Amino acid sequence: MLNLFITLPAHLRTVCVCSIALFMSVTVTLHAQRDSTFPFSQRDILSRPAADTLRLEELFAAINANHPKLRAAILGVERADASVMRAWGTLDPQLRSQYNVKQQDGKFKNNEFGGDLTVPIYWGPKVVAGFRRNLGFFDQDVLTPESGELSVALQVPLWRNIMIDKNRASIQKAEALQPGAQANLTEQRNELFLKSSEKYWDWSAAYQKFRIAQQLLTIAEFRFESIKQEVQRGERAIIDSVEAYQEIQRRLGSYVKSRRDVEKAIIAVSIFLWNADGTSAAIPIAIAPASLPAPQLLNFNQYGADKSNALLFRPELLELNAEYDAAGVDVRFANEQWKPEVNVKFAPFSQQFSQGLGGQTGLNYKLGIDFALPLIQRDARGQFALADIKQREVDLKRRLMQRDVEADVDDAASEVIAAYEQAQAAQLERAAAVTMEQSERELFTRGESNLFTVNIRERASAEAQQREVDALATFHKAAARYRWATARF
Repeated sequence: MLNLFITLPAHLRTVCVCSIALFMSVTVTLHAQRDSTFPFSQRDILSRPAADTLRLEELFAAINANHPKLRAAILGVERADASVMRAWGTLDPQLRSQYNVKQQDGKFKNNEFGGDLTVPIYWGPKVVAGFRRNLGFFDQDVLTPESGELSVALQVPLWRNIMIDKNRASIQKAEALQPGAQANLTEQRNELFLKSSEKYWDWSAAYQKFRIAQQLLTIAEFRFESIKQEVQRGERAIIDSVEAYQEIQRRLGSYVKSRRDVEKAIIAVSIFLWNADGTSAAIPIAIAPASLPAPQLLNFNQYGADKSNALLFRPELLELNAEYDAAGVDVRFANEQWKPEVNVKFAPFSQQFSQGLGGQTGLNYKLGIDFALPLIQRDARGQFALADIKQREVDLKRRLMQRDVEADVDDAASEVIAAYEQAQAAQLERAAAVTMEQSERELFTRGESNLFTVNIRERASAEAQQREVDALATFHKAAARYRWATARF
């Protein structure tokens, strides 16, 4: 085909070149006038300067405010708070009253009224203040004067339930699990920040590589116009214009691919954005990411402090610590069930309400002692065994998680160091490639080089710039993972 083109008469070759140029112009024009109903349909939108920049911290703020996963985790925190409130509710004072009347053969036989206020105390005792008025009973212990009977009782455990009881166990367990719910919220937030960071730096890298491809295409189009004019003046061979046109198409393909990469990256980041009303949000195409900052080397002192910080504050460990503490409450409560249940109750009372407790006849009181002890203790043994097994299981999980956390930090630190070294090498390679490109272009301007070599140098320079961008993105994604591993989000 090339030999056929060269053997054509000069006027036909000129016509071919003009046709090629016209075809290219029409192609580019049609490319720019695609259907604008698609979200990424207008080529010139990305070509224009960005209207604004979305910084990574702003992305984090939007995620933290509206992401459904975090809202669900916040509900978990509220659920834990409600569980604590409910557990403390077992110590709420309780007021009870009753009124009974018995009528037989047209006469009232019995008339009884009673009420009491029970106030549980956190450490186990109970205080009960009561009043009763019973008329019409033959049993003198049940019968009261018409003025009624006032009493105040104190019930105290003497053996079982001194160290811990059911109420205290439920309160302590609910309070132990409360930090676990907060740690789960932190874990969900850290996971979202890590994943969104990776997508953000992919977007930044795609955007930078798009700008490189755009610049490369612009150079090729400008060179084609210059060569076309030189061909028309007879200063250059026609084949140079064909090669320049071929280079335009090659770079146009790279341009379209890089634009698609930007569009794909925008969609990937938009997945993390939600509006306050719970609807999904999107990043406008005119918004650009921040540029890739220069990498920073990780030093040994920072690594040691970060590793210690991870073992203290990684939310996965905090969750397991909360489970371990809650299981410890179950162990203490189960261990309490071995003891005999001995309760003493002392209740001074008065049957002369107007004269207060004791009246005129000295102190009237009721005294009682309750004793209970299961003989075989199978329930206590089984309850203690289950609670002890649960705590040991959680402890094993915690030890494994500590090892995983250490491995996460070590691996992330190794990745950061390697990515830093790759970024440094890519920077030096890019500087050398740019120098070669500029030198070759100067030689071409003086007529000491050819178009093919210039194109090769420009491609090599662009590829080196893209490799540097990829290396920087890799470093910042590694830094985000290190930040996640060390609980620094």
